Amino acid sequence: MPFNMKTSRFLFALALVFLFLVLADLFLWFAIASDKVPFEVSRERYLGYYPETIRNARLLTVISILLLTFSGFIFLNASKTNSLKKAAAVLGILSAVLLIWKIFSLM
Repeated sequence: MPFNMKTSRFLFALALVFLFLVLADLFLWFAIASDKVPFEVSRERYLGYYPETIRNARLLTVISILLLTFSGFIFLNASKTNSLKKAAAVLGILSAVLLIWKIFSLM
């Protein structure tokens, strides 16, 4: 299904927002986990930043996987067009690497 230019720009911007949300979540975990406290304490502090309805590490990982899948798909499709070809390819690869990492973290 071909998209017009406005839709493509909107989807690209949405994919960027999704990627930044996942990166912000990852940096939050790194900041909390870098303290010299037991894993369970770090986990509870990390989950404390989220509302009760999604305060579940597995659910947050699945949400990240879905956001990265969408972002990667949009970036890799955008890399086939003439505008932002290199940036879209790099962002698509970054999304794919983070996606693999998140999938691995579920194991």
